[in-house]
Amino acid sequence: MVTRNDVARLAGTSPAVVSYVINNGPKPVSEAARKRVLAAVEQLGYRPNAVARSLRSRRTWTIGLIASDSTGGKSPFFGQFTRACEEVAWQRGYSVLLGNSAEDPERAEGYVRRFMERRVDGLVLMRVPVSVERAAELRGVPVVTIDHEAPAHFSRLAVDDEEGGYQATRHLIAHGHRRIGYVAGPLDVTPVGLRADGWRRALHEAGAQPDADLGALVAEGELSLEGGYDTALRLLSRPDRPTALFASTDDQAIGAMRAAADLGLRVPDDVAVAGFDGAREAAYTVPGLTTISQPIDEMARHATETLVGAIEEAAEPVTKIFSASLVTRGSCGCPEPHLIR
Repeated sequence: MVTRNDVARLAGTSPAVVSYVINNGPKPVSEAARKRVLAAVEQLGYRPNAVARSLRSRRTWTIGLIASDSTGGKSPFFGQFTRACEEVAWQRGYSVLLGNSAEDPERAEGYVRRFMERRVDGLVLMRVPVSVERAAELRGVPVVTIDHEAPAHFSRLAVDDEEGGYQATRHLIAHGHRRIGYVAGPLDVTPVGLRADGWRRALHEAGAQPDADLGALVAEGELSLEGGYDTALRLLSRPDRPTALFASTDDQAIGAMRAAADLGLRVPDDVAVAGFDGAREAAYTVPGLTTISQPIDEMARHATETLVGAIEEAAEPVTKIFSASLVTRGSCGCPEPHLIR
């Protein structure tokens, strides 16, 4: 079996330098030495012993990522975030174990338990709640939560959902709309509820609707294309239908646009539509979808780097709230940008 010493002899370096190259640290290595070591690894077919490495470092070099929907079927946010997180983890020498809780709290707890049995070095929880008891068991384990409330010993990253809902609704108000419906997911889901708060605040400030009328402008459904379609049908089939819709996700907004078309309504002439997420698909609807864009890749990079920092340097938990930005397209009545490159 080829050993680290064999690689060092061929590369003309010490075994420690070989270790630094393979483990990407902890000490820097000159580019020339790095190239010699990598060439020797390739020539000799050296494969580090992962078990021995874990025993020495007391790490498994794995991260557990649990999402409420890792397939992206309910929202493109999950798939894009997961891919960006895995890319950063790979660059830092970590593998990612992925669990899909399917929005089932018991299944989420089961994944937490199984991942900890496999000695993952840390956890990323994407809109996945954990019980008080489970959170207490994770004290001392690096954990980053995404878009969910978290205990003080977890790091928490989120986008400013309320401000995003406010921005979207204010923009629709600026187009002259006063009866703006909210195509909502389950309101007990933290981001959905916060986006509703922003929608409500904007309408209050504009004097657009009295409190008593706001309930008639909200309809809850699944966080999916189908959920947006069904929810928008209910809102747009009313005699006093809204003239604009703000959806809690881009998928719901796209479903709402199809519902409008099936009812013979034109977007944006008869009903304006805005979404939330900044999904890539939003640029390819007809008309293009106005949306509140989340910095998904930036959030994923920050989440992974925060977790690695906690694993390798025992960094303290952090809370970071990211800003979202309004991207205007034709669905609200703004000029339609051209995609031809």
